[in-house]
Amino acid sequence: MKNYNELKLAQELIRFPTVKTEDKGIMKFLSKKLTAIGFKCTIIKSKGTGPKPALNLYARYGKSKPNIMYLGHTDIVANLDNWKFPPFKAVVSKGYLNGRGAQDMKGGIACWISAVSNFIKNNKFKGSISIIISADEETTGYGCPTVMKYLRKKGEKIDFSIVGEPSSNKSLGDEIRVGRRGSMNGTITVYGKSGHSAFYGTYINPCTTLAKIISKLKNTSLDNGTKFMPPSNLEFTKMNVDNLSENVVPQSANALFNVRFNSKHKSSFLKKKLNKIINSVAKKEKCKTKTEYRVSGEAFYTQPNKEIHMIKKIVKKFTGNSAKLNCRGGTSDSRFLGSIPRLELGLRNNTIHMIDERTSISDLKKLTKIYYSILQNYFK
Repeated sequence: MKNYNELKLAQELIRFPTVKTEDKGIMKFLSKKLTAIGFKCTIIKSKGTGPKPALNLYARYGKSKPNIMYLGHTDIVANLDNWKFPPFKAVVSKGYLNGRGAQDMKGGIACWISAVSNFIKNNKFKGSISIIISADEETTGYGCPTVMKYLRKKGEKIDFSIVGEPSSNKSLGDEIRVGRRGSMNGTITVYGKSGHSAFYGTYINPCTTLAKIISKLKNTSLDNGTKFMPPSNLEFTKMNVDNLSENVVPQSANALFNVRFNSKHKSSFLKKKLNKIINSVAKKEKCKTKTEYRVSGEAFYTQPNKEIHMIKKIVKKFTGNSAKLNCRGGTSDSRFLGSIPRLELGLRNNTIHMIDERTSISDLKKLTKIYYSILQNYFK
């Protein structure tokens, strides 16, 4: 039975330049590695950012219950200029592994696979270990939902999931995500009546109405937050008026906004709440409006259960940290897992998406030990 070293495997993964949804052979590489330790692997296609489809991986070891699953992604962001070390060389220097994806999140994937290879070699257990590796967490987000659809069709049930996103902050294991806020983007377009600005009363100014709508929305409290999530927040990010003349009131104006909302809301409820405010202001100003929404993900939260408490104890054992449970950060593929109980536990996030991304080799070793111990305790 093969036994994989987390540092060597992380270096091998970093050397695949998987920007956006480019595969570069990485899923075939991972399939070969996992097949060698007994996994049954399936590569599943989804829509890519270019003409080629994105390739995602589902692997499973065992057929019985319970089924613990690890979720990761191989795609990386760009920002590749002016690095101290070439971003795809995976250079080890002064106790650090340097390279794009070292923290987010090829390093974490390497730790999990190393832990699993050791666990399978050294233990007999009843249950299954599954792995989903998506190709587009940083971009389109089609991969994980496509794999989940495949699993539902196959009737495969996942009992608990660890998402390997870099959840740690100042030191390994100081934070564990037990949920994430939802994210919803919107565009408000206000339609008025154009006219010469010198003739007040002959026009209806959509700019004025839009400003009042923005003020009203910003001064409306959406909620008071939850134990693990802050109050929901709406931010305007762009305003547009297609107008080339200073003395002409335009026909329309629009603004873009983003709402980060907690688990008190579903996006459908928020849409109704926001539309009510927008329409009430527009009606007073005698304007028409059109509001379009795009939901990136719903808010989700896993009530701390026996698995989460068990993992907190393991993290404490190997790091000394009493991990803080929270729901910080943006969105991740975790939002596509539906009702599956889960948490996010991975490397530090202090250099993700920056130039000179790196992770300490010490953190790689510790995270591998944590993952191994999780598997031991989960299958007791």
